[in-house]
Amino acid sequence: MSNNTGSLPCIKCESSDAMTIYEEGSAFCFSCNTYFHKDQVDSGGVSVSPVERRKVDMVTNGTARPSIVPSRGLYEATLAFYGVGVEYNETTGEQSALVYPIYRDGERTGTKIKDLHNKQYVSTGSAKNPDFFGQWTVGEGGKMLLITEGEEDCMAAHQMLKSQGKSYSVVSLPSGANVSAVRKKLEWVESFETVILNLDNDKVGIKCAHDIGDLLTPGKVQIMTLPDGVKDANDFLLDKKDGKAYLKAIWNAPTYRPDGVVSLADTWDLMFANNQQESIPYPWDGLNRKLYGIRDREIVTLTAGTGTGKSAVMRELEHWLFKHTKDNIGILSLEESVARTAWGIVSVEASLPLAIREERAGVTQEDVRKWFDATIGTGRVYTLDHFGSTSEANLLSRIRYMVKGLQCKWIILDHLSIVVSAQTDIGDERRAIDSIMTKLRQLVEETGAGLFLVCHLRRIDGNKSHEQGVEVGLSHLRGSQAIAQLSDIVIAMERDQQADHDLLANLTKMRVLKNRYAGLTGLATNLAFDRNTGRLTEIHDLAEYLAPIDELGF
Repeated sequence: MSNNTGSLPCIKCESSDAMTIYEEGSAFCFSCNTYFHKDQVDSGGVSVSPVERRKVDMVTNGTARPSIVPSRGLYEATLAFYGVGVEYNETTGEQSALVYPIYRDGERTGTKIKDLHNKQYVSTGSAKNPDFFGQWTVGEGGKMLLITEGEEDCMAAHQMLKSQGKSYSVVSLPSGANVSAVRKKLEWVESFETVILNLDNDKVGIKCAHDIGDLLTPGKVQIMTLPDGVKDANDFLLDKKDGKAYLKAIWNAPTYRPDGVVSLADTWDLMFANNQQESIPYPWDGLNRKLYGIRDREIVTLTAGTGTGKSAVMRELEHWLFKHTKDNIGILSLEESVARTAWGIVSVEASLPLAIREERAGVTQEDVRKWFDATIGTGRVYTLDHFGSTSEANLLSRIRYMVKGLQCKWIILDHLSIVVSAQTDIGDERRAIDSIMTKLRQLVEETGAGLFLVCHLRRIDGNKSHEQGVEVGLSHLRGSQAIAQLSDIVIAMERDQQADHDLLANLTKMRVLKNRYAGLTGLATNLAFDRNTGRLTEIHDLAEYLAPIDELGF
């Protein structure tokens, strides 16, 4: 927690609230751009002689004056646009440092000072989780975003483009060639149609550019190529002094696409690569015998009639993945609140139906806290507060963020029909499902995540419905063949909710309708729901389970 004291009167200028005293004792005035050393600030705020940081004047006559930082070729107007100050040596009058603002979530939190002689940096205030340098000049989204690797490169690129009458959005990574900065601001970067990367022309910068290209939506990223011997945008400014050539380099930047065309003669190692693919067993032996476990890069679709217990199966799988992996999990339960999702996982841990308020009346908060800390309290499970965010674009963006930004390896989407109903612009359920399923398939392949997808069944002709235990087929999937075609695994649940005996009414058949991995389909196992625990248990001996019914003559 920061101990900074802000909104104080400056001890140099006339501002009444622009000075901040930082916890280490130094201070900075955001009005006159003046930095005060610790020994220049006393407890009474007595005015002392500060080290002056001359404020950068705005260019008002529309013409560029000689550069205020000759060593970097940067004009006064450029520094003023990004709010950058210059420190001068009191004795010699020479420039000694550049003063960069630090922002987080659009609010200024500190200052980074670069010594122009020894290239060392000193920060004041808070530099934790900063925005991109210059992000505060850009706003949200747009046609194009240009990203450089350093503050001076950012300003150089802006200055060259400005000389050509271009007001493109230009920012810099806040801490050099580090892809983590993009991961933390993923939604913001993704809000631009095109992202141009002009990172350093060296091994580290090139690798970082490719890593960013892999992180963002395919086809969005373009990587600039600089001339041999030119390391970065600031070198381009100093060496070429040609904004027109720089603009041309932007236009000529190729779209980043990993090379995916290979000769099958070169695939010997690839044939055995999936030997290393982790396979997580299902909670139920019958499914494991047919499916050989759960794998990443697969879409597993679960379908059933209304009220059959799809959400209960999903909660068992969520809890199972949490307990049997160390992976982060993302849950998008679009039919329930965030609190209901939380209660669902905690209930499985407790083997009690805690989501029902009346059922947890005799349970202490201390007990609930114990189960909470053992599961969702670890910080490994994320969900979506989906109010107003169920459109296809919003949903895919959130899933991508969960996988790329929060590093969730497993995603549960419950359920597809709600997303489809939000696609009013499409107006055709089949087309909407085709579109969503195609993009989900692309997302799974791109990110390597495993996706569990819940979908509904269409109504069938006849006297009995799916809610009465009718056997499910692939043709019963609602809306589009794309669900079956693009899923790796399709599992159906069958339960006669109106059966005369509770044992039958609480018995669910698990049937594999599609199995791309092993090809084994058909009835896999039976699960029994226990109302007292809220849990599903696999029935290994069906005859023994049904014996009480036989004794009663049902």
